[in-house]
Amino acid sequence: MKWINFLHLYQPPTQSKEILDTVTHESYFKIIELLKEFPKLKLTINMSGSLLELLERHGYEGLIKSFAQFARDGRIEIVGSAMYHPILPLIPETEVREQIQLQNCICQKWFGETYKPRGFYLPEMAYSESVAHILKELGYEWIILGEVHAGTEKINPAIRYHIQNIGLDVIFRTDGISKTFPPESVLENPEYFNKPHVITAHDGELYGHWHKDDKGYYKKAFTHANIEFVTITEYLAGLKETKNISIRDASWESTEEELAAGIPYALWKMPGNVIHEKLWGLADSVITMIRNHPYDANIQPANMRLSRGLASCAWWWASERKLGPFSPITWNPTEIEKGATELLTAARTLKKVDPEIRIKTEKIFTDLHDTVWKSHWIKNTN
Repeated sequence: MKWINFLHLYQPPTQSKEILDTVTHESYFKIIELLKEFPKLKLTINMSGSLLELLERHGYEGLIKSFAQFARDGRIEIVGSAMYHPILPLIPETEVREQIQLQNCICQKWFGETYKPRGFYLPEMAYSESVAHILKELGYEWIILGEVHAGTEKINPAIRYHIQNIGLDVIFRTDGISKTFPPESVLENPEYFNKPHVITAHDGELYGHWHKDDKGYYKKAFTHANIEFVTITEYLAGLKETKNISIRDASWESTEEELAAGIPYALWKMPGNVIHEKLWGLADSVITMIRNHPYDANIQPANMRLSRGLASCAWWWASERKLGPFSPITWNPTEIEKGATELLTAARTLKKVDPEIRIKTEKIFTDLHDTVWKSHWIKNTN
């Protein structure tokens, strides 16, 4: 059985040093330790530019170099993505391209010639046809999605799927096992050993941070005589049968009920979620302001703040959901405010803007701020 193991590593641009330190020591160093301890282990990894930026800022250059060395050794395949983890289908095309370019720049800096990404990770696996066309144009060859994106199509991992009318290859993770602790689930479910491939994809922070392996499943899985590990590009190279497939707009957290209701990205744009609506109102206002002032003396720092402010986390923390056994309830007013403040700072960074336009954006932020904290204290007052 070949195991295609994809890990997504990410921390938001506003992450505190305390949390970054904790996750880095519990998870990112753990991944390096596993690669050192188990020579047969191979991983396909998205290392978000946002995380790389934080690791560099806080003195973890040696850790990044360890990842780079394993990439040079062929033990890690690094994919492309978007710098600050925005929900790409929900932002303008200019911002999509900017985020991808920023990601490529920081990855080229740290991974050098090894960084020649053939694959692309859509943040939260949030797919749309318009974004897929952009990725194809930029030269990417494949993306990874969930079975939920295929609708009623029964996925066969022995088939190489091409997205209809686009030409990108698409790899489908097995959603059920990917939402567990895969090293344990693979070993405890003998039916997986009757299949030629198992494809898992989840947040890399599950290793060591969200889940403590106190039963030795890492060793059992990563030394198992009947398991071979391959990267996604290696997996694709071994497939002979091909098939075209239609993909529906969705994320890796989409439910069938949401999709039936025409809500593909509920955690970030849920009808009736007032805070989502106000966040997008603020984002739209700031994007318009910045795009209308392309020659402002501070356009570069304003653009950077905007890119940071489009990180998906502010919307995610406003969705109030319990997504799984390793996920907290997605409500945190402080994190919502952090993202909104990045957007407001982008607007404030511009030098020459009509005062009335500035005041309008400030009022949108103030209204959002008051709504968030009023909602929080109503929920938390006995």
